[in-house]
Amino acid sequence: MSGAIAIFVKTPGLSPVKTRLAVTLGQEGAEAFHLAASQAVASVAQELSQQTDTQSYYAVAEQAALEHNYWEDLPCIWQGEGGLGERMAHIYNTLLKQHDFVLLVGADIPQMTVAELRDAVAWLTDKGQSRFAFGPSVDGGFWVFGGNYPMPRSVWTEVVYSQADTGTQFLNRIKRLGEVKTLALLCDVDEAEDLLLLRDALLNLAEPSPEQYELLRFLDIQSTHFFQSLQTYQDARR
Repeated sequence: MSGAIAIFVKTPGLSPVKTRLAVTLGQEGAEAFHLAASQAVASVAQELSQQTDTQSYYAVAEQAALEHNYWEDLPCIWQGEGGLGERMAHIYNTLLKQHDFVLLVGADIPQMTVAELRDAVAWLTDKGQSRFAFGPSVDGGFWVFGGNYPMPRSVWTEVVYSQADTGTQFLNRIKRLGEVKTLALLCDVDEAEDLLLLRDALLNLAEPSPEQYELLRFLDIQSTHFFQSLQTYQDARR
């Protein structure tokens, strides 16, 4: 069976990137992190492609950036118009017309592993019934969604995103449509404090990809500036 995995990305210079992270790291630092994290996620997706019949894609936010050199290492597909729900629905439905199952992931959980994604692929390759894979994130959202069956547009659009119960809202809706496999709970990067958890997660990877290792080096190189900025940010919130 043929599958697809789409990595949702934004293009620095064309869209605001990691705005909450930029509060402490600055715009340049937040954009550099986004690009490094995107490369790390892409490396995991590409390894998945080598181990399974799963094609990797970038789902690019801006139609004008489909041929941008930031995203030249994977085929690109435009996310389309609308909010996050509409855009995820567009990517999922488009790719499901070409593949037997589809995985959607963000670029802000670069500690994800091939083993976790391979579990989702193994689950979704059962074409005999509608199946979905769901990976919750610590902030109440989700870091991966996969399915082998079409879903009503309302399942995507009626969820309120960026809330503490976003994942629960979405999970409750997909449970009505088929069997759901829940994957590991991971922490995504929204705030500066999340970088500390990410660094620990990267250090604990058994076999990090070269791109994940480079991201870890990036965090270490930025550590002095980062910890100073984080302390200033925390003091200001007190």
